[in-house]
Amino acid sequence: MTTDRPAPSTDRPAPPAGREPASGEGIFAGLKVLDFTWAAAGPIVTKQFSDNGATVVKIESGRHPDSVRLGGPFKDGRPGINRSGFFADFNSSKQSVAVDMGSEEGRALVRRLAAWADVVAENFRPGVMDRWGLGYEQVRETNPGVVFLSSSLYGDDGPWSSLAGFGAQGAAAAGIHALTGWPDRAPALPKGAYTDSTSPRYAMAALTAALIHRERTGQGQRIEMSQVESTVEILAAHLLEYQLTGSAPDRAGNAAKGRRLHAVLPCAGDDRWIAVEARTDAEWHGLLDVLGRYGDAEPLRELSAVECLIRSAEVERLAASLTAVADPFELMDRLQAAGVPSGVVLTGSDLLADERLRARGHFWPLPHAEMGTLDYNGPAYRFERTPSRLTGAAPLLGEHTDDVMRDLLGLDDEQIADLHERGVLR
Repeated sequence: MTTDRPAPSTDRPAPPAGREPASGEGIFAGLKVLDFTWAAAGPIVTKQFSDNGATVVKIESGRHPDSVRLGGPFKDGRPGINRSGFFADFNSSKQSVAVDMGSEEGRALVRRLAAWADVVAENFRPGVMDRWGLGYEQVRETNPGVVFLSSSLYGDDGPWSSLAGFGAQGAAAAGIHALTGWPDRAPALPKGAYTDSTSPRYAMAALTAALIHRERTGQGQRIEMSQVESTVEILAAHLLEYQLTGSAPDRAGNAAKGRRLHAVLPCAGDDRWIAVEARTDAEWHGLLDVLGRYGDAEPLRELSAVECLIRSAEVERLAASLTAVADPFELMDRLQAAGVPSGVVLTGSDLLADERLRARGHFWPLPHAEMGTLDYNGPAYRFERTPSRLTGAAPLLGEHTDDVMRDLLGLDDEQIADLHERGVLR
């Protein structure tokens, strides 16, 4: 048996016959975005613009670089300001301008870019942009139609607005950690900063609505978003349950109410697992037929539907004893063929080789000046008439500084060289 599958072709699939896109331009073609965002929650938003045709100019600093540039994982294990995989994936198709925001001259240059932009996006602690003279009220004096996004962990006001915060704390404050883990153990943190994954979807919807409003009325506006509050939204069902019953939901590990089996089970190989769910009689019998190929499934057959619900831990233990000898991919294929919802718990290397993602053209190979060609995540949505296109790898720090100063602000080479010499530009 093998627990690995060979990587299929990396060629992107052609559009189906008769469904070729009507336009080569992205849905945000012509839109100009000034991007102050950093880490993940903000850059994930502006990536949707850059990968869909907008010009996105990212303001950075060599003195205070984006924290994700410093956090890795790094290509080939060698740290470097331009070698972070996380930064790369969140910042495809963008331009980078490195400017000293601690200097008034640097801030003045960026204010001119704010007058150029259709969208300004930032996710600093409240007050930072105002101190730079780049808050919404200040920007709209010269750019009244600007759509301005401010995204912070706790929002602009309230008792925690001035606190610094990151995704792990935000997920705790939003109630996520109380629901993850096992009932007899401490809460388990989901991998990564959960609010950084949920809040960008709300921010993008709000920005798109604001742009439609501006197109119809000519009016800009400011969007102020709390990443914690947007994450609380996804727990609406649990909040409703508590209000109706007075009981808070408990941590339940991988179990789910009303399922004969709902578990992540071990498979053959090093740290290999499969998620399996059986809800109906048909799924249950299909599951048992497949598990019978790997050992004695009769103890499970003897349990009624009610007994499965009452003795869920025993059901999981018996099922795990059978799946533990099975190749995870082979088992998944057999279960799915039998109509049983199931999926191998994929590692990062599995995802890069996944035939379904490859067949849908999810990954975009892009050449990077320091890291070589890497596979970037493409958008998870499709526009038939205005297809998404990743036009470039993530930028080196300050890679486009001179171009932006020259092409957008009209500075000549002598002026740009002087700004570099005096440290205003990187």
